[in-house]
Amino acid sequence: LCFNYKRKNMLPKILESEKVNFLVKDSYGNTCPFIFADTPLAKRLSGLTQIMDDLLHAKELIQLVSTVEEGEIQYSLWMSAVVTYGKCFATAKGRKIKLEEKHIKDTCPDALSFHKDLMELRNEFFAHAGNNDYELSNVAVILSHDLNNKAVIGVNHINIKKRGVTDEFITPFSHLCSELYKVVEKLGKPVLENVLKEYRSKNIDELYLLSEKQT
Repeated sequence: LCFNYKRKNMLPKILESEKVNFLVKDSYGNTCPFIFADTPLAKRLSGLTQIMDDLLHAKELIQLVSTVEEGEIQYSLWMSAVVTYGKCFATAKGRKIKLEEKHIKDTCPDALSFHKDLMELRNEFFAHAGNNDYELSNVAVILSHDLNNKAVIGVNHINIKKRGVTDEFITPFSHLCSELYKVVEKLGKPVLENVLKEYRSKNIDELYLLSEKQT
């Protein structure tokens, strides 16, 4: 088996691809020039919007579980939802911001225990190998059924894994994502206003020149 993996060729960075074109339109449908903001405030706003997107995506994924019957698809949706939710609480290079347990305590304290279970599920079952309540994996030594001729006749592997979840999991998960989305949205509003204020104080002609260079 020859596995030829060339990272740069197979996984190009999105902003390095010549095929990526960005269009920004106003409420009337007019295409507008724009620039990529790179100030600390703008980066904070970007991190918050990424968290909002992850929470929305996690909620959409978990709600899809009840729409499919195939166990493997349910498992994949469940795993993706939990891992995506976990991203919001993980330190990530570039994002510079993450949710904390205090955000849950402030807005939905009754959900803190459920949140901890989610993070354990992510860390011990989906993201890393560990002992957990969702998977049983054992080697079974098989003995002869003939008690007059007792012997070890073989070895087999038994692996039982939980494949999906019910509404008892889906409903609180969806609710928690919605409540945290509101928290992040509230945190982002003053940051957005400050980014607008920051860039409105800059030289407008220089901003248009920068837009031409970036696009």
